Amino acid sequence: MDDMHRSLPTSPYDMDHRDPRDPRVMSASFESRLGMDGPDYFSAMGMGPVGGRSHSGPFPPPGFDPDMMMGNNQQNIDELVRKSNLIVQLVNSQLTPTARYAQLHPMMCSDAKFPPEFRVPRTIEEVRTMDPSTIDRLLRAYGLPTDLRSLQLTARDSPSPRIAHQAKLCTLFEFLGALQISERQRMKRTACLPY
Repeated sequence: MDDMHRSLPTSPYDMDHRDPRDPRVMSASFESRLGMDGPDYFSAMGMGPVGGRSHSGPFPPPGFDPDMMMGNNQQNIDELVRKSNLIVQLVNSQLTPTARYAQLHPMMCSDAKFPPEFRVPRTIEEVRTMDPSTIDRLLRAYGLPTDLRSLQLTARDSPSPRIAHQAKLCTLFEFLGALQISERQRMKRTACLPY
């Protein structure tokens, strides 16, 4: 029989389906890697063995700053923020008011950072119970207005602090893409408005 076949392994975890001595496996995997994989990050930056700048290995030199090498231009940051926020809006749009423990995901600000008060997903109830000053800081971090005009109220309306808070929550939920939550919040708010 062929030398390629060996005795069975003692455990299923010891088994390797490919025999590295088989020239067909070696050439096939190498050719597929060449065809599918482009140069890695360090090779593309001219730092790896393919790049030719240094032959010190695949690891970056001490003090290496990837942002410096990538140029850290505003266009890349804007694109990252745009893609990330679109995904967050899609996820948040699936939230329903009846989902008791559903989490609202934060969006990135224009500088590709999350607001300090909202770095991790929070349940809808956690967001609803945030104090008004925290909601104001979140609205400002996202560049959303916090004045009465943005809430479709005027100074003559003189809304109570609770109604103003509800309106600001609606603005925040709408911005984050949680439209079903915002509509439910808005229905609560209109039920409370004086006629």
